[in-house]
Amino acid sequence: MAGLPVSLQGHGAADIARAAAQAAGRISAERFRTLAAGNPIERVVKGRGNYVTETDVACEEAAISVIRDEFPDHRVLSEETSAHIQDWERGWLWVIDPIDGTANFARGIPTFVFNIALCSDGDPVLGLTYQPVTGDEFFAARGEGLWVNGVRAHVSPAATLPDALMGIGLGYDYERAKKALRILGDLWPGVQMIQNIGSAALGLAYTASGRFDLYVHQFLFPWDMAAGIVQVREGGGLIFDREGQPVTIYSEGLIAGAAGPAEEFLRFSKGRDWK
Repeated sequence: MAGLPVSLQGHGAADIARAAAQAAGRISAERFRTLAAGNPIERVVKGRGNYVTETDVACEEAAISVIRDEFPDHRVLSEETSAHIQDWERGWLWVIDPIDGTANFARGIPTFVFNIALCSDGDPVLGLTYQPVTGDEFFAARGEGLWVNGVRAHVSPAATLPDALMGIGLGYDYERAKKALRILGDLWPGVQMIQNIGSAALGLAYTASGRFDLYVHQFLFPWDMAAGIVQVREGGGLIFDREGQPVTIYSEGLIAGAAGPAEEFLRFSKGRDWK
């Protein structure tokens, strides 16, 4: 694809993103199947409701190994091992979440994904979200559109907020979550339905492809949203921060979706305290 790097082995960035996703996805899918047999997953608590498992680390190592073999000069920002990188706006940067939705995964709930993005000078230009249990792949590259399982996809045609199925994420900052819930309480029943599926990456992928009409989250990290930023853009949607400014991987919260619902929610939330 034009503008994207080619590896030392002659492979395109999209191919390497898929290879990393498949390597990590095989591990998480296999270990997830042990849950169906009644075998528990070892969890380490990072914070209230926030977990890491041995599988997160194994998936991360597998994905990073794929990237290092092909792009040894590229930097990697990954949730479990590389969060110390700060100068995200320099050069090529891969951003990885080995399992987004770890709490779901560890409880035997199949709503979790592998998330990978490639950024150029801090701007996401490629994003892939892979759901190992279903096999769904959401892929976008700048200027190339959004593709779901190889089929072109777009944001939903929903025109207004009352038409919208809204996805939300509350994150792990509980004071902020409380404020967000107050806003949702004031909004209800001004949307068709509100869902929290426990994976911001999948929520953004669903929004980019029209499964959700709107997605709102008030506290995110780069690995949660980098892929989703390019997916929503390429799906023809709007994505901005809580103030309506262009979203970046430095943004904490975001609003994304079809133009009508996204703009209406921005107007509704303007001036409200949800930080």
